Amino acid sequence: MSRELTIEEKIQRALDIQEVQNVMSKHAYYHGLGLNIEELENIWTQKAPNASFAQNTGYWVGYDSIMYAYGTIHLANQKVALANLQKNYPSVSDDDLGAGTLIMHTLTTPIIEIAGDGQTAKGLWYTPGQVTEIGGDGYPSAMWIWEKYGVDFVKEDGEWKIWHMQICTDCTCPVAGDTSWVTTVTTSAAPAVSAVLKDTETQGVSPTPDIEVTTYNSYSNTQVPQNFPKFPEPYWTFSETFSYGAEHLLENND
Repeated sequence: MSRELTIEEKIQRALDIQEVQNVMSKHAYYHGLGLNIEELENIWTQKAPNASFAQNTGYWVGYDSIMYAYGTIHLANQKVALANLQKNYPSVSDDDLGAGTLIMHTLTTPIIEIAGDGQTAKGLWYTPGQVTEIGGDGYPSAMWIWEKYGVDFVKEDGEWKIWHMQICTDCTCPVAGDTSWVTTVTTSAAPAVSAVLKDTETQGVSPTPDIEVTTYNSYSNTQVPQNFPKFPEPYWTFSETFSYGAEHLLENND
């Protein structure tokens, strides 16, 4: 930071931190309800350059690409899941989209930094939770899932919006049975879009990232944790700090 903040600026900063936390809480609720499209329309930037959504296997870059992978395909997969569920539960109607699913990604341990110029912000969260989705056999399948969020935010027209979101999946495992993340170790990311299932047929389509690269390594019983997302640090303007987005890779491709 190039100078000390005034009292008024510190008060505004405290307000901004709360508003950024509220945006991430809205993400948790939207995603838990399966309302990914509504989330993108309401709390993601549609103006800032190179918006991105990342999982362990790479980045989707640009609002349209994020809408396709996180929104449109997610909705299509919900419809596939509903059709599978109806095979076993004929009473479930075509209007019951999301029946049998239960998604929770809670937010803990927030670290939030507001830029000195007040135009961008950074945040890091642990997000433990569970995903219950419909498998290809038409029955629910419950999984534990532990992740981290590294997120950049931009202020647009006086409101904070998600700009870059990096999801770092640490581990997943079935809720039932004797298996744990130790016995179900994987070296790849959770399936693209939003769900983690034993039966990936439910996914229907898993879109390939625009930039395929290992952004984060899930738990392994033979290696030290790698690629831990950086802690947000005080900064004055975004050009002075790192990004949770794909800018460094886009620059290398120029």
